Amino acid sequence: MRRLWVGNCNSEYMVDRLEELDPREREGTPVVAARMVWLLRDGDALMLPQPVAPSFVAHVGALMGFDPARVDLLVPQDAAVRVLGQEELLRPEFLDRVRKVVAVPEAWEIRAYMSDRGIAALASAVGLPGGAVSTFDASGGAELFNSKAVFRALAAGLGVPVPDGAVCATRGDLERALDRLAAPTGAVIVKADRMGGGAGNVLCRTDPTVPPAGAALTLPLGRALDREAILAHTGLATTHAPRGQVVAETYHPHCRSLCLEVLCPAPQSGPPQILNIGEMLMEPIWNGFVMPAQDIPARVLDSTISHTLRLAAGMTAFGYRGLVNIDAIVAPDGRVWFNEVNARLGGCTHLHHLATTLLGPQWEQRHVLTAHNDLAATSLPRLLEALEHSGSAFDLATGTGVVITADDTLNCGTVEYAVLAPDLGTARALEHGLRALAHQTG
Repeated sequence: MRRLWVGNCNSEYMVDRLEELDPREREGTPVVAARMVWLLRDGDALMLPQPVAPSFVAHVGALMGFDPARVDLLVPQDAAVRVLGQEELLRPEFLDRVRKVVAVPEAWEIRAYMSDRGIAALASAVGLPGGAVSTFDASGGAELFNSKAVFRALAAGLGVPVPDGAVCATRGDLERALDRLAAPTGAVIVKADRMGGGAGNVLCRTDPTVPPAGAALTLPLGRALDREAILAHTGLATTHAPRGQVVAETYHPHCRSLCLEVLCPAPQSGPPQILNIGEMLMEPIWNGFVMPAQDIPARVLDSTISHTLRLAAGMTAFGYRGLVNIDAIVAPDGRVWFNEVNARLGGCTHLHHLATTLLGPQWEQRHVLTAHNDLAATSLPRLLEALEHSGSAFDLATGTGVVITADDTLNCGTVEYAVLAPDLGTARALEHGLRALAHQTG
């Protein structure tokens, strides 16, 4: 089957109020969608909010084994589009182009960043066979599990540990929660119910020395005026949540952040399967990975895996099928709390796919992958050429080297990269050399 991929990151079904999405998050959405180029194979098509540079597609195709001439990359005519919500996906001009590519609908299946109601509408509009999107997803099932409020209820029902917290639908809910939740550590984190990458998180501190991680914004918490600013930021009203509920949790500093990617298959295909376990680099919000996570004590890892599979099994029993990314934090004393689940592709999906393709199954038993999202660069072709000349580019014979995983040189002047190496020390040395090369070619 050929596959129609859809880069519908940050759609209206993933974000509470799309018009209030942080401008940096909106501008960065196309590069998140472009990571899906790594998932293509000959004959596939990919719908994106913005064009992808041919040099990047050629770089990916050479490593992944597909011919760029044999994939279709479809983007809206409107150059201002940053998010492929339902309004953009269903524009008549865009639909006509997709229908021409999907000329024989029976030969295609649809796959998306998140299988939401917009994807169900798209599948119907282009004539894909009934069942191309499950009834569960078409009814908003996958979207349900991207709610942090729903996650807390799911975790409570399954006995999975979460930080002490409160789901807040009104101003009073949050007012009553702030002091109680901040008391143990001097800080509380307030999260938008539906958002990604930490962009909707606010760290509220009574102690200014508490180091931030996982929050895009930090606010003081002490005086009455401070509380008023926090309440105003959330938009909560006396009787309802005009901009969506928020989740407030006790903030635990100095924790390591883990992401476990799990495949939830159909019941007849067996139980959920953990695909990878990575440590998220929080600077202060997620900005990369170390995969697999290093030096996690065995008892901590066993407990984390057990709870992760319990969450995934609960989602599967409820009707979810596909990838889910499950986030947890590990305290210095080994305590583990779970933060959220994301029933969609994640920031590690393309990394695991490229590592598996290049290095084979169980690659993590022999290699380490490090990744970052913010390498300053002005020209992808020049950087790729410099990597080849320096001998730093990924070498299939040694299983070691640098891969450029996303190109945002035109918009933000950055690229994303991954380094594959037999150990973390070698990976770090390659990263250091890459940053020097990028500076020289910039």
